[in-house]
Amino acid sequence: MGRARLFPIAFAALAMLCVCGCSDSEVNPYDPQQDQEPPVVTSFTYSGGEAQWSTDEEALCVLEYGPVGGDYENYVYESTKYFSTYHRVELLGAEDGEEYKVRVRSRDRAGNEAYEASAQLPATIVGRTARNQTMSLSMIDVGWGLAVVITTPDGSRALIDAGADYHLPDVLEFVQGEGIGYFDAAVVTHYHGDHVGGFAEEGGVLDVFGVGGFVAPDFTTAYIPMWGSLEERLLANGIPVTYVQQGHSSDNTPALDWDGTPGFRVEVLGAAYGGLIGGPEDTGQEGMKGNNDSIVLRITWGGVSYVVTGDAEYFAEYDIVDTYGRQGSRADLLQIGHHGNDDASSELWLENVSPRIALISNAMIEAQLQKEVVTQGIRAVDADYFVTDRIYPNTPRNVTPTYGNIIAVTDGETIEIVLEPDPW
Repeated sequence: MGRARLFPIAFAALAMLCVCGCSDSEVNPYDPQQDQEPPVVTSFTYSGGEAQWSTDEEALCVLEYGPVGGDYENYVYESTKYFSTYHRVELLGAEDGEEYKVRVRSRDRAGNEAYEASAQLPATIVGRTARNQTMSLSMIDVGWGLAVVITTPDGSRALIDAGADYHLPDVLEFVQGEGIGYFDAAVVTHYHGDHVGGFAEEGGVLDVFGVGGFVAPDFTTAYIPMWGSLEERLLANGIPVTYVQQGHSSDNTPALDWDGTPGFRVEVLGAAYGGLIGGPEDTGQEGMKGNNDSIVLRITWGGVSYVVTGDAEYFAEYDIVDTYGRQGSRADLLQIGHHGNDDASSELWLENVSPRIALISNAMIEAQLQKEVVTQGIRAVDADYFVTDRIYPNTPRNVTPTYGNIIAVTDGETIEIVLEPDPW
């Protein structure tokens, strides 16, 4: 009887609490129907290459800057993907004494997003060259394909994939323009022509540049074997080959030990799944089995991680999440698998990796409707995307292409995207 009397009393108390604590005047910051106002930037300061500011509500922010009279081509992100009212970044791509225009883009939990370039921000700022060690990932515009240059904190270089043979000139031009004559390592994620062609071609990367070692997916479980022409180039140049699988890392595999700087690490999250998959035969470029041979690398420097996936599709993504969980799959920057096709970048994968920035190699021209699903999924996890044929952030597929290389630089805290438009 006592409990029966207590129930209506408790219910009434709960109702009173809801009336008092859930006022009609309160705004739910997660609900786009209730919160339709973007964050407002306040208290912006800049000194010696560091910018700080506040927002009037918790937000994710990007500081964008560029030369006075030119386009915004530098995008600076906080390394932590936390909605906060306080924000601080280091400008990593600025040069001493150069004058830049600046603006801040803020996004709240309800998805409201806006630029702030008002009296709260100075008309221009004066750059200062970054003093700290950095790691960079350069995605070269090779059309439909992939070619990524990694520069480690101590200046070592690795090339992940080399595009198709007919885009070899683009790879050579970029690498030579950066003054690179030697790669400590080269990695082929899998043996599809738009990834391996620049390695296998006579007069290609392996012939033109010195290469300390070559990394490939474990041949015992890969679906597609190494190309004969690639083997010839490796033998002709005396380049040793290491075959890797999930669990290999710079801690236990010398071929992945690119840099001994404390805080730098390379991990193989997945590799050579293609031979483990049943189903139809691989039919070439779009083949499920061959794509899932892809080596998936996580490269970490300080508090920032980059994940490079090659063409890895759902099968590989699910296995990595199942093996490593959310924490072991996390990354701040993600190379989107299979050029942005919707057979990769599953909802499960994007939610667990939870990137702040996504890079896509030539996503928007082919299979556009499929790719729109993927870009919407990227934005749904509060990430920005950059594409080598739509280099400016979050550009829709129906916008005229702007081609170029995309470079992601980090000092282990801040991440800066630097765009290099291409005169195509």
